[in-house]
Formats: sequence, structure tokens, C-alpha cells
Amino acid sequence: MIIVVSLFFIQFSSALCSLNPILINQDPVEAIPGEAVKLVFQISGTENPECGRISLEFLENYPFTLDPGYSKIQFIQGGTYQRDFNSFWIVPYKVRVDSTVLDGDHKLSLKTWINSESQLAKINDFNISVEEVRTDFIVTLDSYSFSTKKMSLGIVNIGKKNAQAMTVRIPKQDTIAVEGGNVKILGDLDSNEDTTITFDAVPSSGKILVELEYNDEISERRQIIKEIESSEYAFENTKENSSKSNGTIIFWIVLICIILYWFVRRRKKAKHQMMQKFNR
Repeated sequence: MIIVVSLFFIQFSSALCSLNPILINQDPVEAIPGEAVKLVFQISGTENPECGRISLEFLENYPFTLDPGYSKIQFIQGGTYQRDFNSFWIVPYKVRVDSTVLDGDHKLSLKTWINSESQLAKINDFNISVEEVRTDFIVTLDSYSFSTKKMSLGIVNIGKKNAQAMTVRIPKQDTIAVEGGNVKILGDLDSNEDTTITFDAVPSSGKILVELEYNDEISERRQIIKEIESSEYAFENTKENSSKSNGTIIFWIVLICIILYWFVRRRKKAKHQMMQKFNR
């Protein structure tokens, strides 16, 4: 009998208690895959003392998980007025967005119930807008010359988003010695566009790390590190050309020296003969 009366009381209270959660703020407006988004919910109806103890639970489902430091379940006593006598309950959450999620609206769910009776719970769904603002790149070692020590990198924007104020940096590492500046300003690189950038450097065989930095569409500065494979033998022909070029230069220097020596000697000989004629 007591159980029946208690159940009747809970059902009666739930009929009198109407909780209405709404999403009042999302920061950023477009959630970014792999990053956190701040959500603020407003639950009206909590001013009603008939609600008793009110529970609110964040339901973790792909692609959303709760950030550490935030409780999945929060409580408030019905009939409690918030600051400034507001008749609603403000609940903030910091939510992590899965890095694999695609662009579009994705469902996030909250569960509310009263008097610790989850059998009478109500689930409210909210659409959280997600948009990928980052982009991705392919970096290749396009060419290298042993004679000029010029190394050209090919860069392709393979993402859907444009990159602005882009820079390319080769950090200090054992597989490459950069001569001069190790940072180059590339500028803007739109989606599906490609370009090349040249460094004065001496690479050796192995993996070379290249750091790319750019501004995304919401003006956030992003960094991405790419890895290219270098081989001392990949551009061996430029080394041969360099040797041939050096040999040619040496040949012409020697030839010019011989001609100058011959010219000076002949001139001295002519002068000597002239002096002998004059003395006679």
C-alpha cells in the first residue's frame, strides 16, 4: 500500500512538474571536430516546489563526450530560485567533439527526472552544429640541386577549407642543415591548390619534419607537422652536373691563365728584341 501511494505521489508530482530544457548558447557557434565546445542550457519549471529533487543528466553518445571537470548528473531542489530571482536553472557543460565526425548537425541528449525516479525520466534532444574549419596538406620533396643547394618542397592543400597567412618552417634536425632562414612565408593557399617553396639546405637520407602554420576560417592559428622522406641518391644527377660544371670552370680558368701567360711572355719577348735592335 505504501509503495502504491508513493508511486501515485511521484506520478502526481510529475504531472504538476513541467521541466523544459533549452539550449541558449553554443561557443563556438560551429563546433570543431577534435576540440571542445561550451554549451549552456536553461531549464525552466524548476521554481515549482512540486518538482521535488530535480536531476539533469548529460548522455554521452557519439560524437560528444563530457570534458573532465564536469559532472554528468547535476541536481537542484524544486522551488529554488536562482540569482536575481530567475525562475530557471542555468547549467553549463564543456563537451568534447570526436575528431572523426563529419560536418552537419549532430544529436546531443539530456535526461531530466524528479524525486530520484529515473523511470519517469524525459529525454530532450538538441542539434549541435559541427563544421570542420581545419584543412590538411601533402608535402613532397620536389627537387634538389647539389650545385646550388636549393631544395624545393611541393605543398598541396587537400582539405575542403582555405588556409590563410601560411608559413613553412623546417625545424632543427639531424637529417637536414638549413642555410639562412628556416621559415618561409607562403601566404594563402586555397583548397585543392598547390605551390612550391624553396629553401637553401643540405639534406641527408632519412625523414625530414616540416611544420606548417596557417589561419583557418575563424582566424584561429593552426599548426600541422608533416614528414617527408629524403634520399641522398634521389638527385644524384645534380651532383654529377655539379662536378662537370666545376670541371668546366676549372678548365676555362686554366685556359685563360695559359693565354695570359703566353700573351705576357710574347710581349716581353717583343720588347726585348726591340731593345736589342735599339742598342745596335
